[in-house]
Amino acid sequence: MIRASQETWPEGSFVAQLPDAERVALLEAGTPVRFEDDAILLVQGDVGDFLYVLTGGLVKVIVGAASGAQTTLAIRSRGDLLGEFALLDNKPRTATACAAGPVTAVKVGGAAFQAFTDRSPAVHATVMRYLLSKMRSTTERRAAERVWDARGRLAQVLYELGRQRALPDADGLIRIPITQSELGELAGVAVSTAERVLKDLRRRGTVSTRYREITIRDMDYLKSIRFSREKP
Repeated sequence: MIRASQETWPEGSFVAQLPDAERVALLEAGTPVRFEDDAILLVQGDVGDFLYVLTGGLVKVIVGAASGAQTTLAIRSRGDLLGEFALLDNKPRTATACAAGPVTAVKVGGAAFQAFTDRSPAVHATVMRYLLSKMRSTTERRAAERVWDARGRLAQVLYELGRQRALPDADGLIRIPITQSELGELAGVAVSTAERVLKDLRRRGTVSTRYREITIRDMDYLKSIRFSREKP
């Protein structure tokens, strides 16, 4: 059993917003599952009769167009819900979810999640706040694409990913299993632009990169430049 009340959950995540008793109830409402790197958790277009509560790792949310093109829309992490939209509105899933490295989660069926949300008005309100925060984040990011420069948007996405990761590795670094191309998609910039900005951040010692991984070395610097205007 997951010792929910003694865990540290990322700020802003759904699980972090729950009181201890409700947190325990949610994690005991389903079945623990594990996925290896690149495993598919959810498939776009499928019926949504369950959701996941992520307890470890990162998950890429990918949207496929009719043309076959795919775009990484979001990254979900420990403490987040995954697949709740289709469960709540009884419509097909709008995206595919793929593990970025090993992932652990609790799979909760529709009836069990409904029973959980019916526990109290406070729980229901927490669900609504969490859903609205996702929508607000999407709106802010789209607005930023029209106003802020690529460097600031990429810094913002890296900063968000660093906060989602919550706890650095033993060496104090935050390793994100994501490609430079996926980072560019999340920030709404071309791959060549993402590569150029990351090259500058590497030179400054803010990040380092390797195959399918970006390591954050200086969260404070990312925080200082996110959503910055283009300088002449």
